[in-house]
Amino acid sequence: MANDNGTGIPLGYIVEYAKAQPTQAKRQAFVNLIHFWTQNGGDLEAALKAILEIQGGQVISASNMPREFMPYYRSETIATKLIDIVRKIDERIAAKEDNWDWAHVMRVMIDEGIIMTNTTPNKFDQLICAMVPGKGRDNVRKNGDYSILDREKPWTQWIKMSHIDPQEAQDRTICNMIAKEFEPVLKRKIIIDY
Repeated sequence: MANDNGTGIPLGYIVEYAKAQPTQAKRQAFVNLIHFWTQNGGDLEAALKAILEIQGGQVISASNMPREFMPYYRSETIATKLIDIVRKIDERIAAKEDNWDWAHVMRVMIDEGIIMTNTTPNKFDQLICAMVPGKGRDNVRKNGDYSILDREKPWTQWIKMSHIDPQEAQDRTICNMIAKEFEPVLKRKIIIDY
């Protein structure tokens, strides 16, 4: 892509080819290529415009994370990892294999200090939709029972014995699995205790 004696591929060609790919997962390789190009001297403004076009206008830049994220998660290195993790979580939620939902993800992100405690489900919906290209508005907010946010104790202090409180024990297990996904960006190790 860099103009090496006129042999580089024009950015517009890459964007058009990427947009023609049938899935967002296949388009992601081209987004990664454009990120690599900017890290090696490519035009940042042109790259951001190209990425927005490939991803349908929804993108959070790892170099400019919203203020709802705690400062540690706004650094470009950590933000890049966080965005990848959220996209993997989205795939697991879509697969419906583990009973995960976005309400549990939000609870984990608050309790683990990834996002501010005053983030609303509507704002959380916007953040996730911006991190997962192609995700429609309200998909996140309507996925899960957000009353889980009203519990006073963090998920790590919820009961894990299902004979005492089956719902809380199930929620704890789900949150534990989700937190394990976030472990690469957390400041602590997550121990699986289910």
